[in-house]
Amino acid sequence: MFRKPQFFLSALILTVVLIIPSGGANAQCFGSLMLDPGFFEFDYLVRLAVHFGSAEDIPTDIICSRSRMPGEEIIEVPIWFYNVHEGVTYLEFGVESNDSIVGFTPAGCVSIFHESIFKLEEFYICNLELEACQPLCGPGLAGHVLVKPAEGSELTWINLVPNKHTDRMYATDWAYNEHYMFSPQHGGYIGSSYLYTCQRPICEEPNLPVVELEATAGYGLAVKLTWIAGEGNTTLIRARTDRYPAGYSDGRLVVEMPGSPGQHQYFYDAAASQGVCIYYKAFSLTKDLSGEIVDNSFVECAATDTTFTHGLIATEESSWGTIKKMMK
Repeated sequence: MFRKPQFFLSALILTVVLIIPSGGANAQCFGSLMLDPGFFEFDYLVRLAVHFGSAEDIPTDIICSRSRMPGEEIIEVPIWFYNVHEGVTYLEFGVESNDSIVGFTPAGCVSIFHESIFKLEEFYICNLELEACQPLCGPGLAGHVLVKPAEGSELTWINLVPNKHTDRMYATDWAYNEHYMFSPQHGGYIGSSYLYTCQRPICEEPNLPVVELEATAGYGLAVKLTWIAGEGNTTLIRARTDRYPAGYSDGRLVVEMPGSPGQHQYFYDAAASQGVCIYYKAFSLTKDLSGEIVDNSFVECAATDTTFTHGLIATEESSWGTIKKMMK
C-alpha cells in the first residue's frame, strides 16, 4: 500500500517457494501472496500495473510515476494487465486514491460490466468489473482511471487493490477459469515518485510466443506445420479435434522440437485423422539440461491454427485392355 511502504519492503525478503497446484500450469512465484489462503486455488498470476510507457517496456521497465502537466484538471492513469497465458475475458479489481476518482474509460474492446465509485474514510474508491469482447493477450491496456485532483494538491496517487464489494482481485480466461490477479507495483504516482514503487516483478514472465504457426493439409493425411520459434529453447505443439488444447500437456503431442528464438521451423504431422478439423497449438518452452520444463516458461496466448485433413483422391480401377479399347 502506498501509505504503508514498510510492508512492501518487508515482503521482498520472504522466501520464494514453488507450489504446484492442481491446475494445468505450474504456479509462479509468490512472495507475500502465500499469506492469502485463497491463493492456492489458482495456477498462475495475472499482473496489473499502472504503466505510463508502452507495451514494449513491460515487464522489464514499468513506469508508474510521472510529473503533472500544466493545467491538468483530469488525470488519466493507464491500467495494464500482463502475464496472461490463455487470454483474459474478465477482470475484477479496485482502485483507491487520495484524490477524487470520477470514472473509468475502458480501452479497445474492453467494456464496463459493473462500476461503483464512493468515498471510504479519507480515500476515494472505484470498484471495477470489466469484460472483453474476445480473449485478450498481454500486455494489454484495460483502460484509464480518471482522477480529479483537489485544489492545491501536489501529489496524486492511486493504488490497485481488490474490489471492495467482493474482496476479490482476479481475471477469467476464455474457458472461465479464474486466475489470481495482483499488482507488483501497487499503483502509480503523479507529481512525484517513490523508490519503493516501480520495481521489476520478482517473478519471471512467460517466454515470447511462437508466431506465424500455419497448418497446411495435404493428401495422404499429412499436415505440414510451419512456424517461427519463440523465446524458449523448445517448441511443443499439441492437437485436438474438438477444441484447442488448454495447455502444453493437453491433447495429442505432435512434436517437441529444440530451436533458437526466431528460427523458422517445420514438421509434417502424419498422425492426423481423416476428414476432421484439427486444432493445433504451439507453446514456447524452456527446458533445462535434464529435459524438465522450467517453471514460468509457458507462453502468453500460444500460437494456434486449424486445418481440415483430406483422404486420398478417389480413383477407378480399370484393366489395360479396357483402356486400349477406349483409345481406338
